Amino acid sequence: MKRVRTLTAAVAGLLVAAAVPLLSTAAQPAAASDNGRAARPAMGWSSWSFVRRQPTEAKIEAQADALASSGLKDHGFVYVNLDDFWQKCDSNGFVVDSYGRWTADTAKFPSGIKAVADYVHSKGLKFGFYVTPGIAKNAVLKNTPIEGTSYHAKDIADTSKSEKNYNCKNMYYIDYGKPGAQEFVNSWAKQFASWGVDYLKIDGVGSQDVPDVQAWDKALRASGRPITFALSNNLPIADATTWRGLANSWRTQGDVECYCGPGDNGSGYPLTDWSHVSKRFDSAASWQPYAGPGGWNDLDSLEIGNGDQVGLTADQRRSHFTLWSMAAAPLLLGTDLTHLDTVDKAMLTNDRLIGVDQDGVAAKRILSSGVKQVWSKKESDGQYVVALFNTGTSGNSTVSVDWSQVGFTGSGDVTDLWSGSHKGVIANSYSATLRPGETRLIRVKPVNSAKSAAASPGFAVAPYEYLGWGSPQNPTSVMSATGVKWFTLAFVLSDGTCNPKWDGSRPLTGGDDQAKINAIRAAGGDVVVSVGGWSGNKLGEKCSSAAALAGAYQKVINAYGLKALDIDIENTEWSNATVRQRVVDALKTVKANNPGLKTVITFGTTTSGPDSTGADMIKRAANSGLANDVWCIMPFDFGGGATNMGTLTTQAMEGLKAKVKSVYGYSDATAYAHIGLSSMNGRTDDSGERVRVADFRTMLGYAQQHHIGRLTYWSVNRDRACVSGTDGDACSGVSQQPYDYLKVFAQYTG
Repeated sequence: MKRVRTLTAAVAGLLVAAAVPLLSTAAQPAAASDNGRAARPAMGWSSWSFVRRQPTEAKIEAQADALASSGLKDHGFVYVNLDDFWQKCDSNGFVVDSYGRWTADTAKFPSGIKAVADYVHSKGLKFGFYVTPGIAKNAVLKNTPIEGTSYHAKDIADTSKSEKNYNCKNMYYIDYGKPGAQEFVNSWAKQFASWGVDYLKIDGVGSQDVPDVQAWDKALRASGRPITFALSNNLPIADATTWRGLANSWRTQGDVECYCGPGDNGSGYPLTDWSHVSKRFDSAASWQPYAGPGGWNDLDSLEIGNGDQVGLTADQRRSHFTLWSMAAAPLLLGTDLTHLDTVDKAMLTNDRLIGVDQDGVAAKRILSSGVKQVWSKKESDGQYVVALFNTGTSGNSTVSVDWSQVGFTGSGDVTDLWSGSHKGVIANSYSATLRPGETRLIRVKPVNSAKSAAASPGFAVAPYEYLGWGSPQNPTSVMSATGVKWFTLAFVLSDGTCNPKWDGSRPLTGGDDQAKINAIRAAGGDVVVSVGGWSGNKLGEKCSSAAALAGAYQKVINAYGLKALDIDIENTEWSNATVRQRVVDALKTVKANNPGLKTVITFGTTTSGPDSTGADMIKRAANSGLANDVWCIMPFDFGGGATNMGTLTTQAMEGLKAKVKSVYGYSDATAYAHIGLSSMNGRTDDSGERVRVADFRTMLGYAQQHHIGRLTYWSVNRDRACVSGTDGDACSGVSQQPYDYLKVFAQYTG
């Protein structure tokens, strides 16, 4: 089922490239690191809060055992991060190896760091590690060589300045203007990669350390191993766009630990107190614009797991978890997992809370009045998550919020996310009387809202627009004219290799395509990116394995922080069974790595539903365990000059529903929710075939009756009458007013 473009229009589209000023960070996060890591916030455990200055091989392995055996691993907690004090010190600071790099304290780690990492990996977990900027004094005193070069430590050290370090001290700045400086960091990163490091925290970072962060970013990319890159601590917000461009997370404040325990340096219980947690409310609000896929605001460790002895009441611990989740912050536990409290384990295994954290959206604070706070975020399915807090330490407080403050009017269908209980439909506003330190976390689905229902169709509609050809309209003008909020932007193709670009030639970031996406989002909308189409080089064919294809898809997801991805599989990509399986396996990987991501697979159809290839694709996906969100057919190009396209489309949809239902074992309602259609307005590629506005009304009625997952069309570019000739790229070829077709589908709300 072809979506054809003329050669002239396609070539002209390749030349489009406009420099557009960046939108303010209040509208859209700065560009995230493109290292392919941290599509969602990291989850796991870190040694600092509980183990503190006495980490050992046995202690780290015991925590890894507990993470796996407790079931926390199964809920997404997968990192085991060894923090500071793993190193060996003498009177001059860190003991170094023959190339000037820190060495492990063999009394604590007799088998070495790699052995610990290997043990962690054997549990199906990931291993995190720790370093600080600079070069050790001992490396300079010994003038150790820099591995793989003719340079030495003295060639790159600036001994006039000392770097911040919390353990052995005695760290000098590195002069990155000197040859050998980058190579030194490269050698260290390569060593960490060889040990099996999956996550690296670089601590003691400030504005003066931007060159170090840049060097480590380059080094980790060149290490040959995918390593998530975290910065710490209390980083200046003035450099937020820099941190976001270079790293995957950054600490927004000092330590969450209170250092008020009875042990050395304040170690032991309590680990924290409410004042150290509650201070995060203001910093989370300030840093909110900078969080998004690829880079997250790190509020520090989550001190839940050991009951009241951590220094927080149960209410305060739930508020602690709620704030971290609403902020989409990394969830790195700081407690002793070998002695999990049963109340706390129930908190940590609440997948509704984890889902709020992993949805990839950082909430905004919409109310702050004394001890009363309300936070809200809108998720990709159009529902809202709202958190109400009483941050006080004495006295109950009634906290209220109007739905208009949240983002819609009318009534909302409310579910309590901590308890899972359904609260029913509540009109206009929501209130909760909260104990000191208590929270209420709810999910709200807008209902009976004329504004949200009639004027804000979202993912379910998302019409196709091609920005590279077909005289594309300005998407924000389309939004104003029709009320539509989402677009499906087409097409991302291969540049000739396993690398995604718009139309196979325009870069994902920095050009007019990204500027248009930023503008759509600034106007309150969002986008689905469509990969594939009829023409051009297909990623499914150019990527030689499912893992490589998943990596290409991930680049697209990370470039825009996508909530939805459309794979429009046609032509040679569709006809090759090996490629179809590759697409299925790649999508399974990206869905596992991007919780909450919606995937759509779009393909051609017969009038009775999927042909044998379509049936094979659905069966392959089900057999492979791919929980695809929407199977979307293109009900046009049937041949024979059919004009009753509305009826033929519903007939094809019934065939699709029957196939998806039988293969996946769905109920009728569930099957309908997993199917969709992508029609073509006006003239199609088949001579004489016409899809009329009346046909779109038939399709709308079918969608409203069965609540299908997707109702869209090809394309916005064509949703207007032709000025001259019959340019199939830029007009419908039938008599119409602008957006007649879209205005029909825009009435659909799912």
